[in-house]
Amino acid sequence: MLKTTICLLSLLIFLLIFVACGRDQNIEIHDQEYPTIAALYDETAEYDLPPTEEPYIILADIPSHNEYIVTLEVDPETRTVQGISRISFTNRSEEALDTIVIRVFLNAFMPDVYPRPYTTDVLWQLNRQGYDRGYMAVEYVSINNETPEYTLEGTLLILHLSEPLYPEATAHLILQYSAYVPMLGHHIGGNENGMWLAMFLPVLAVYNPPRGWHTDPFFPLGEPFFLETANYQVAITTPIRYTVVGTGLSTEEIIDDTDTRITRFTASMARDFAFAILSPTYQRANIEIASGIEIALYYYSVDVGERAEFILEAAVRTVEHFEYMVGAYPFGQINIVEAEITQPSVGFSQMLFADTLHLTRGNLIHLSHSLGSQWFSNVIGINPITETWLDMGLTRLVAASGFYDTPELLHEHIMTVHDRVAHRTDMFMSDGLWAHDGRELFVDTQGRKSMLMLYQLKQLMGDAYFWEFISTYYQVFSFQIATVYDFITMAEEFYGDSLQAFFHPWFFYGTIPTGSAD
Repeated sequence: MLKTTICLLSLLIFLLIFVACGRDQNIEIHDQEYPTIAALYDETAEYDLPPTEEPYIILADIPSHNEYIVTLEVDPETRTVQGISRISFTNRSEEALDTIVIRVFLNAFMPDVYPRPYTTDVLWQLNRQGYDRGYMAVEYVSINNETPEYTLEGTLLILHLSEPLYPEATAHLILQYSAYVPMLGHHIGGNENGMWLAMFLPVLAVYNPPRGWHTDPFFPLGEPFFLETANYQVAITTPIRYTVVGTGLSTEEIIDDTDTRITRFTASMARDFAFAILSPTYQRANIEIASGIEIALYYYSVDVGERAEFILEAAVRTVEHFEYMVGAYPFGQINIVEAEITQPSVGFSQMLFADTLHLTRGNLIHLSHSLGSQWFSNVIGINPITETWLDMGLTRLVAASGFYDTPELLHEHIMTVHDRVAHRTDMFMSDGLWAHDGRELFVDTQGRKSMLMLYQLKQLMGDAYFWEFISTYYQVFSFQIATVYDFITMAEEFYGDSLQAFFHPWFFYGTIPTGSAD
């Protein structure tokens, strides 16, 4: 009950701040179509900028959300899962649909699916427990109580409708499936201590006309998961000795005489649902920050336990800093789970999986980045396949402004980052995940170069105005999907003039623009 109250209060505070910001700034509301990204970069294109006396925002309604009601039975000993998902999908496009596409990301680990969801340089981390495969088999499908034709190829489950699904109409889907979770150090995987499962549930792909359904592969770099927010109700049955933590608020029920536990989760407006099945070797440490958010650390290593207080204090500083600089975090909790994964840490809705080596040896800057992604790729949605920097660059700049908390220290850090990548000529920020042939190029381009660009934009706009712009961007696009042209157009609105001459070389030249370290 207390957690529910805290979550509701946090969401109420978030919405009040949203409204208050619009009132306090006396911001005028305009109905204007954003120009396309092509227009922003085409020097011959003409489009009308809004009046520049005052910045303005476009107040967007929080959209309706698809619904997932899920029951899972997990056997951690055999690493198998039996599941049923009931999905309510509303066609919010203006087109009649003859197919519905579901993403089954676990099948990226099957032998004949390409590209592989990992790069060769992380195989030693991926296979610390021995190489293993995973899969999900779909056993039954129905749509509005009828059995459709469907195909399951790799990570794509394509449902063929017997009659079109018209705009604003809702389809009720039932999926029954069985899965084997690999013992791997990836988003989905585990070791002898537990299982961590991100992007495990079958989820609706994003539909955007004129492109249609987004069916991108599970690329080996970044977080290639393009998703809308949804409401989740998930019930997970496990042997009683296992603890389950996951996205949203949870309750537990012990089933008498069966040696089983049912953990039920409720998550509203979540970008995804991630969870972990933890053996008794895991222990828990937690802390609550002043705004009421509880941060919990689940760990099994002695070395991580010895640093638990330090880890939680670092997490608190990060969350408080992002709330202060960007905006209120609208949920009541964040769970950090120790795991063995190929990245230092990786974030999902209200959940982080953090590698043991990072938690025991690192300075936790990567943990700070994963926490910051709660703001820039979970509350705000982006297409992380084509526009990764909207998360990576913003997260790094905000985090750095907390670690280096004076203008002089931040500038010194920026100079260090600049010197690290200044020699490169192959960093094209306009490239999607498919274009990066290695982790170093990917991080240099989408993380470090974009951070330098945003720092330079801050210098151009002025500190106060830049952070007001970032805060407004967060308010407007929370629980929605923001694009690069949304970001650039709003920046222009706050700046009061075109910024295409500023952005163009950053995006389309492989080098760092001259003067960017000033």
